Amino acid sequence: MSGVGVNIKFSGQLSEHLARLAAEDGRGFEGARREVGDFLVGQIKDNLDHQLLADRSPMPPSAAAAARSGRTLIDNGHLSESYVYQLTGDGLEVGSAKIYAAIHHFGGQTGRGHKTHIIPRPVMGIGDEEEREIGDILLDSIRRLA
Repeated sequence: MSGVGVNIKFSGQLSEHLARLAAEDGRGFEGARREVGDFLVGQIKDNLDHQLLADRSPMPPSAAAAARSGRTLIDNGHLSESYVYQLTGDGLEVGSAKIYAAIHHFGGQTGRGHKTHIIPRPVMGIGDEEEREIGDILLDSIRRLA
């Protein structure tokens, strides 16, 4: 993904345990990884819809949104709909291929002559809530195999 993304790898003892169970599952824990991907993409879209940053703090409004009496980072929905996940060999990647997703996530200078400053508005991230949910998804998958 050339925009912005998060790469999640299952490693260490957890990875070894999951690999052993995945061999029994026959799909490399594909179902659990897809469930994690769906959850994380849903979190990003919820953050955008509710105008929250990844840490659940309110999203600072942009001048563009204020000028059109709209919501920040949501004009036509292209950015929101661009967030996807893809499975990798031992995990998954979540992010957007839109090049402008990175400037909105990290902030910085943009526009002609880089005269416009955009503050960071990270809507994607893994905090305590996401860690717990990912853990629950993995545990549920393990229980289903047991």
